[in-house]
Amino acid sequence: MIMKKRHLIILIIIGYLLSGCTTYKAYMSEATNDPLTTKLPKLGFEWYTSGNVQGVNVDFVKNIVRNEINKNMINSSNAQQGTIEVNCEKLQLKQNLMFSALSGFTLFTANLLGMPFTTSEVNITLSFKILDTENNLINTYKYSSSKKSALGFYYGKDATVCLIEATKDIMKQFRTEISPNVPELIVKLNSEQNESNTTIYYSNVSSSKEIKQTIIQSDVDQNIPQATKKSENTYVLIIANEDYQFVDDVEFATHDGEIFKEYCIKTLGIPERQIRYCPNASYGVITGGVDWLKYALNNFEGSKAIVYYCGHGIPDEKTGDAYIIPVDGKGTNTTTCYSLNALYTTLANTKATNVTYFMDACFTGANKQGSMLVAARGIAREAKKEVLQGNSVVFSASSGDETAMTHPEKGHGLFTYFLLKKLQETEGNVSYAELAKYINQNVKKEAFLINEKPQTPIVATSPAATKSWEAMTLK
Repeated sequence: MIMKKRHLIILIIIGYLLSGCTTYKAYMSEATNDPLTTKLPKLGFEWYTSGNVQGVNVDFVKNIVRNEINKNMINSSNAQQGTIEVNCEKLQLKQNLMFSALSGFTLFTANLLGMPFTTSEVNITLSFKILDTENNLINTYKYSSSKKSALGFYYGKDATVCLIEATKDIMKQFRTEISPNVPELIVKLNSEQNESNTTIYYSNVSSSKEIKQTIIQSDVDQNIPQATKKSENTYVLIIANEDYQFVDDVEFATHDGEIFKEYCIKTLGIPERQIRYCPNASYGVITGGVDWLKYALNNFEGSKAIVYYCGHGIPDEKTGDAYIIPVDGKGTNTTTCYSLNALYTTLANTKATNVTYFMDACFTGANKQGSMLVAARGIAREAKKEVLQGNSVVFSASSGDETAMTHPEKGHGLFTYFLLKKLQETEGNVSYAELAKYINQNVKKEAFLINEKPQTPIVATSPAATKSWEAMTLK
């Protein structure tokens, strides 16, 4: 009977040890399945080793990093648009005995049974550089990780597995930080340098989707005032959607976004790295931009936000809920669009001191020429008014079932042109009450004179901002 119990105990121990080996092997070889919402364009991979590297096969770490990047961060369907350079700056592996008086045979036996009589410690530092095809540096990231264990090999916590855990911890940090930056990185990886000082925008022929190039120099595109003080606590998300796949294009939208960004940097004094400009944004890019802004508002004390959107909006036919249409969205299917209420709610639930929105779009289902985005809809429908929370102020280009229209002579949307004009005239030193009044009066007048249609910009506020919004400023 005693022998049978011993045999059973031995079988249990062997089975446990074998399962530990199996778990360890799988853990060692597999990359973590945690892909970015929007992946980067295809990038090459280069590895460098420098600094203090001791006692470790560096190629082992290299393969983990390569697998993580290829599996979770890179869109392999595109042609190569740059390189990720990974530099191993520090890699140290140490193993010590917890009880040095024990003999080698005793330690071997203890470790064989999984008893914690050894310690393992790994320290690793990796830096990541993202470069475009011309080797221009776009961004640099650097992380360190330390892992320490006192368990034996068969429990999956020896020095090698500590190294795996430390490496994957760094990759997790890298994914977390890079995720909200993806829209900007994609823009920079795809950007082409324009040496001309002339402002260029594209006027779209909606019926045929043909593009013709037009050169216009608006008065608000020149002599942009320069701020003398930085707005270190302001973060900006700019989404400018012009070239749509399934609905009419939006004339001047990317030009609007570009010049608004210039005013944010030059006139409002907002550091460029605190601005995310997303031209022709897909659903994934919009989501990534909102995630980036949410992270900034939750993690940096005293921060405030500005959100600018220019493009199409549409209401849900059944509920009336308003949606932003991404460039890959369909006007017949709101599940392909980004909920305006989700945007307002997400940012209202952050730690932001206040959030200001400039929405050069209507959410009636009509385009900026007044025709319907979806032919089946005979009339424009007024979108349901969203309930604002937090300390939020929304400047909207139009109200009710009106259309947000353009100013063809200026190469801008009507709303955006007068927004920029007031910032230019006041050098950004204007209260929200003054700004709202100026935009309202001028847009109403020009909409009638240019298009013979009404367009009435409005301001909506959350309950918390009802009494304070008029005195607020952008600087």
